[in-house]
Amino acid sequence: MNSRSNLLLISISSIIVLAFSNLAPLMNGQSQAIPFRPTTIHGIVRDSVTHTGIEHAIVMLEREDSGYVGQTETDGMGKFTFQGPGQMVFVVKAKIPGHKEGAQRVDLTVGTSEYVTFDLQPTGPPSSGLPQGPSGSISARDAAVPENARKEFETARQLFAEKKNGQDSIKHLRKAIQIYPAYSDAYVLLGMAYIDGGQLADARTSLDKAVELDPKLAEAHFTLGMLLNHQQDYTGAEKSLTAGLELNPNAPQGQYELAKTYWATGKWQDAEPHVQKAIELKPDMAPAHVLLGNIALRKRDPQTALKEFHEYLRLDPNGPMAPGTQQMIGKIEQSLKASQ
Repeated sequence: MNSRSNLLLISISSIIVLAFSNLAPLMNGQSQAIPFRPTTIHGIVRDSVTHTGIEHAIVMLEREDSGYVGQTETDGMGKFTFQGPGQMVFVVKAKIPGHKEGAQRVDLTVGTSEYVTFDLQPTGPPSSGLPQGPSGSISARDAAVPENARKEFETARQLFAEKKNGQDSIKHLRKAIQIYPAYSDAYVLLGMAYIDGGQLADARTSLDKAVELDPKLAEAHFTLGMLLNHQQDYTGAEKSLTAGLELNPNAPQGQYELAKTYWATGKWQDAEPHVQKAIELKPDMAPAHVLLGNIALRKRDPQTALKEFHEYLRLDPNGPMAPGTQQMIGKIEQSLKASQ
């Protein structure tokens, strides 16, 4: 598997992550869409001496209060993403042989995205040169980004993830792209910033450009697929999400989003294995349990539906689908009681 297939983590990356607008109406009979507000932890692991990205570093995600959530591996540029971790406090740890382990606290209780930079200190003599992937092509691509474009990009990421300032981040991303028009990662982040500001047409244009520039960038395919799901372009979403999963089949958010696509088009049998895979990869992905519960109802299995709906409420008791889920539980329990 290409190293870039690990761009998205255990879940998002995951960008993007809690788009419930297609599921909520099924649960509560309402047509009002829930705002498209993704949840993401992403960042980079670098060598503190050479300041180059470290490939194949292990990045672990833990809840501050209850421990291990999952882990991923950095790509050829040292990047990683966790999509859909939830709104709570986390600890992110990065390690690789030959470097000291790093850890950072990430608070998502008041925001939806956070960018983390690890500069790991070597434990031995400093290395030289650029990091090399299987063919060396990814490292060469990273090296091609001019330093001034990279600085604009880093500033934009900090504004977007840390200061929640999407509009100012857009200004810096435009500068980065003006300096380096082939900056696919900048186009992905620009798409996210446009989504955050409700500028969905501009987001679509940016994400299409990211895919055009780098068809192997799984993060771009997943983010575009989630946007298309939100816009009810299910044919386009299926194509984009399938392409992303071919690059990274172990992306929980990608599996979940494709399940949403199939569910929305009435193909619940096709949706089932994808949502099951999403939960297998990330058991605490709360909205996936609602979708699996809905599928259980289609299969005339109310007991399994109850189990999945209760699990959603346990994971996200104040979540956007909580009222509808609670209402559905009541209806199922009344029906089961009446049939006895």
